[in-house]
Amino acid sequence: MNKSFIESDFPVKEVSEESTREKNIRHGHISTLHIWWARRPLASSRASIYAALTPEPRDEEERLKRAHFIANLSKWENSLNKNLIERAREEILKANGGKPPKVLDPFAGGGAIPLEALRLGCETYASDLNPVAVLILKCTLEYPQKYGRKKVKSNDLFGEKEINPLLEDVKKWGNWVLEEARKEIGIFYPEEKDGSIPVGYLWARTVKCQNPACLFG
Repeated sequence: MNKSFIESDFPVKEVSEESTREKNIRHGHISTLHIWWARRPLASSRASIYAALTPEPRDEEERLKRAHFIANLSKWENSLNKNLIERAREEILKANGGKPPKVLDPFAGGGAIPLEALRLGCETYASDLNPVAVLILKCTLEYPQKYGRKKVKSNDLFGEKEINPLLEDVKKWGNWVLEEARKEIGIFYPEEKDGSIPVGYLWARTVKCQNPACLFG
């Protein structure tokens, strides 16, 4: 591959719109895992990786088709579209001699770029100097693959069901942390008459103005 698609063209407007729309998505988005101040949109990450790993178009017709495909690929609702993702993977493989290209993000932060590289079938490496980012990366990229796929059978009052051990452990220890926090500091967050519970307090000091002519003195 002499020149990639992203070097000659890119549907900036469409991908930017999808990236903006993605900011309002919460359910199922990795941004809800932990706050990270420099998160990249999954939409632009996925689109950019695909465009960087596939060749430039041979003619105008192919350029338009590829640009339309990239815009479609960037949509949030297509994140788990098996047919679309598989097509993107096959085209990336074809453009790189049948071998998954290696993608390294040395300062991966919230993990958007390596996550999308994995989704597109790349051999992916991610790192960061910040220990918080490293933990986010492990929880986003490594642990779900390592512990999240296996299902085990569990019996309860409603009969037998399959559960995800990783998901159950996260729920269990998340509830444990919540209960311990309530025991230690719950007294500082008493329930209001309307049932609401304060999540924080603002503290301020006031100083009288020393100017005799000041109305607020």
